[in-house]
Amino acid sequence: MTSPLPTHRILAPDLARGAALLGIAVANGITAWSVTGLPAAANELETYAGIIVNDSLWDKIMVVIGTLFVHVRGLPMFATLLGYGIGMILVREQHRGATPRNARIILGRRYGALAIIGALHTVFLFYGDIMLTYSLIALVVVLICTFPDRILISLVGVSAVIGAALIAPWGYSPFDAVAPTMPVGQGGGSGYLIDQLYVGFGILLRTPVQFFIDLMTLGPLILLGFIAGRRGVLEHPDRYVIPMRIVASITVLVIVGVGIPWGLSALGVLPAEPFWHGINRVAGLWSGPGFVVWIFWGARWLQQHHLSNRLPIRMLAALGRMSMTGYVLQSVLFTIIMVPWGFAIGAGRGAATVTLIATGIWGITVIFAYLWSRTGRRGPLEILHRTLGYGRLPNAKHR
Repeated sequence: MTSPLPTHRILAPDLARGAALLGIAVANGITAWSVTGLPAAANELETYAGIIVNDSLWDKIMVVIGTLFVHVRGLPMFATLLGYGIGMILVREQHRGATPRNARIILGRRYGALAIIGALHTVFLFYGDIMLTYSLIALVVVLICTFPDRILISLVGVSAVIGAALIAPWGYSPFDAVAPTMPVGQGGGSGYLIDQLYVGFGILLRTPVQFFIDLMTLGPLILLGFIAGRRGVLEHPDRYVIPMRIVASITVLVIVGVGIPWGLSALGVLPAEPFWHGINRVAGLWSGPGFVVWIFWGARWLQQHHLSNRLPIRMLAALGRMSMTGYVLQSVLFTIIMVPWGFAIGAGRGAATVTLIATGIWGITVIFAYLWSRTGRRGPLEILHRTLGYGRLPNAKHR
């Protein structure tokens, strides 16, 4: 089942992508960019959601906010939006008269090009890249993009169960329960050659081995987003009130039922932080679709009250429209500002400091995206992506 072709660009996906980039910036800042690899000092408490220095109240607040709204929140939202985009593009190409084979070729070239950009980003800028993994999963979705919804929904359910079984042992083991304080990341400080090039190239080589786990964990979200995009859920929300309420409720349950206990365990109020961290690795994935719905409802409220043209909204939407550029620009800025072998501003610092710096970096990308959007052009990497992905395809400039 496909939806009618929308007559205008809807606001919610752009706002959701822009907001997701904030969560990604903070999460990556805490778990990767700021990590020094040095042992914790006597006045530091290392948690999975950041470091608490000198029993700082602000660090504690940021740790809890992170467990509620940041860690395993932005990435699943981005995965859902990626799938939604695949569905929208498929509908658009079908309305243009593309055969199933031609539609697969167009989608395959688009996400193959994204995989190339993601691979380069993994090796040269950030070993924690998501574009490569997401694009490879997208290519699998492209292969089955004409399957009926009932089969795709069954695949979502089966792969979600397999994925939970695969990652649960990685998120929690009995040994973690007796050693609850662990470094939040691999650690750095050896320089670009070792910390980035060596690690990034190793992760790239490991991608084929890791891919099945990624497919089973992130694939269901991308596939669910694809089904929603093909149906035009956000374009025709009145037809899908109940499903939207269900996924929105799941997000609230994850925040309350997992985020709060994890936050309290990180502060030492509850025991066994590794257990709650592991639960969040599984359950947190399913907050993604609901966050998209909540942002959609917020965007609709803004439009109904004629507030969607306010400058902050336009700036956030501009970042959402060039989210690839914004994501890679984050890596450039973090490399310059935060890594131990850069200026090291925030490296090894508490959760509040890292969150503040990461938010500032995200803010720079918002400003850049808005100023760039004033030129009327797509983002720099979006232009490169279209050139690689569409090349000499007929009507490429209209895609």
